[in-house]
Amino acid sequence: MTQNRERLAWIILLISFALCVAIAVGTPLGIRQFLLTSTRRQAILLQPQKGTLSLQRGGRGDFLALRDPTWDVPERSVVMTDSAAQAILTFQVPGRNSETVATAQLYGETRLTVLAARTPRFRMSPLPHRVTLGVEAGRARITVLPTESRASEAVLRAPHLTALLKAGSYEVRGYSSLTEFIVREGEAQVTDSRGHSLSLKSAQRTIVQAGNIAPQVLPAARNLLVNGDFQQPLSVGWETYTVEAGTVQISTIAGRPAAWFVREGIGHAEVGIRQTLNYDIQDFTSLVLHLNVMVRGQSLPGCGMAGSECPIIVKVEYQDIHGGDRTWYRGFYSVPKAATDYLYEWSEQIPLQTWTSYDSDNLMELDPPPARIKAVTIYASGHSFDALVTEVELLAQE
Repeated sequence: MTQNRERLAWIILLISFALCVAIAVGTPLGIRQFLLTSTRRQAILLQPQKGTLSLQRGGRGDFLALRDPTWDVPERSVVMTDSAAQAILTFQVPGRNSETVATAQLYGETRLTVLAARTPRFRMSPLPHRVTLGVEAGRARITVLPTESRASEAVLRAPHLTALLKAGSYEVRGYSSLTEFIVREGEAQVTDSRGHSLSLKSAQRTIVQAGNIAPQVLPAARNLLVNGDFQQPLSVGWETYTVEAGTVQISTIAGRPAAWFVREGIGHAEVGIRQTLNYDIQDFTSLVLHLNVMVRGQSLPGCGMAGSECPIIVKVEYQDIHGGDRTWYRGFYSVPKAATDYLYEWSEQIPLQTWTSYDSDNLMELDPPPARIKAVTIYASGHSFDALVTEVELLAQE
């Protein structure tokens, strides 16, 4: 009887000691693990740019038509655009600084799911900001932005591939039988549904198809412009000019460097940047101008009385195949034009204070076709204006 009691006492003592050691060791380890891995949801802004969107919040319930910006975009939400709609999603670190982690530009006939958007809760965490997106169909352009506090990354899930994206700019085009993934700038690790993996760098792409064909690294469209993302000073690649008044400088807006055109005053003014190319393009089959533009303010309605004073105008000077000098224009404004004002067909109204993505038609199909690109000019014109452009690319494909 005494031996049983002693044995029980030893068992209780050893169990108590083990529990004490486990608590003493496990509690700080558990706290450390919590501090290193705990995350919180990012703030997500959805801004319609054209047409009407459909939004299913949290992946539940009915799809609702959306015409105005909203911050009510929980994880698992599904965004759909019709053929005439465009939208942009902005992912930000919650808090006072509101650093932008990533953006996703949605084009027509696209279905995108916000699978997750997380940022570490505590500064000591080594984890990056991470956004996970699912693009079931259509076209999206994803920009991943580093923040001052830590790195950022995105995970893209498409029907035929999964990609890990570091800081940079990427494009995905999803179809029923294949998915095309393009690295405009940055680095990505792409894995197809069969486990084949490959690394892509700037100006590279891959096409992943259904079946047993392993994806390959392919060249992407060549960007003929230098410093179109304005990561370097304006003096790199661009020449600036001013007519009467106005300034242009690089400004960082929500983590994105951009060329900022601004003027406050009365009377005509013009300020711009110009890049000389003199590039023979006769071997190319496709030439597309891409940029992101935002008008934050303008005093003149539309593009002014004569239609030539838009807050942002892009001018492409070229020589056609017959040797003639020609000019292609595209203008952007936000304030509706007055009833008596003239407006050129190359002018486009965009939402005020919202980044809008623009892609031109294939400029090689102009009549007559261009043979040499002489220069690209971006300028602001009017009385008072406040506008920005970034991600300016002249993409040429052989």
